[in-house]
Amino acid sequence: MEHGVFCSTGTTVGRANGYNIHLVTEAFPHFMERGLISGAELMMIPVFYDRMKEVAQEWLRAGLRFPVIHCEKEIGTQLSDAGKAFAAGDGDSGHALYRRALDDFRRNCEMAAMAGCGKMVFHLWGGLTSDSYASYNISVLPELLDIIRPYRVRLLIENVPCTTKDPLSQWKALTGYLGSCGLIFDTRFGFFHRQTREIWNEETVVPHIEHIHISDIRGEERDFSALRPIYHPGEGMVDFLDVADCLMQADYRGTFTLESPVIRSDGADIPKLAESLQFLHRMIRGIRRDA
Repeated sequence: MEHGVFCSTGTTVGRANGYNIHLVTEAFPHFMERGLISGAELMMIPVFYDRMKEVAQEWLRAGLRFPVIHCEKEIGTQLSDAGKAFAAGDGDSGHALYRRALDDFRRNCEMAAMAGCGKMVFHLWGGLTSDSYASYNISVLPELLDIIRPYRVRLLIENVPCTTKDPLSQWKALTGYLGSCGLIFDTRFGFFHRQTREIWNEETVVPHIEHIHISDIRGEERDFSALRPIYHPGEGMVDFLDVADCLMQADYRGTFTLESPVIRSDGADIPKLAESLQFLHRMIRGIRRDA
């Protein structure tokens, strides 16, 4: 669907409200009825591993559809740490981290199948090790594709923050290994590295970008302490007019997911979520050539 708009379940379900999945059940179908979203992005978190069927069934019974799942983020961290262990000659730790990452990845693929997801957002590197051993992370990509292939889910690699190089450099390094993968651009991470326009001017990667995460950020370039809190679009330093111009120039026709959280100890600020979805729709109208 051209310019489909989704909302991440991670905007609403989190530690502060006891991972209350019923908040999604109650709010997201109304967003669909109002035309604010055409589906949701299922944010996979560790507490779901023991209740995957329960979570998927409740949300599907509510009438939700999940074109995209966000793979559990720590898998990329495990791969990065495995690369570090192997480089240090600690094969036992490296193999343990590698096996755990692949086992968790399989469970994410199972969740994607349960929820009927067609695409999976994936952090190929992460944690303190980040992209320090990115060549190792990239070398595991063919195995990940072998695992995900039977589930008929398309893997999308995100422009995750880097400590050694930068997301665009790592994207360019893996373009020859993408195979059936695509790329997903995150506005917060793009600004973090001050790379938004550079990415959208790079002809070797733009054709592979088919999904976008929307959220905002404040802070200096490559300041990791600025990654939290996650702001809503228009509340931080991301120039969304410039983002819209980049997308229009690239003739972007992919999908979007709002990621800015509204989690509170007493539930979630659903009206705030609706406001940000409306902001996203205004931005999309600004990039449509037929608007």
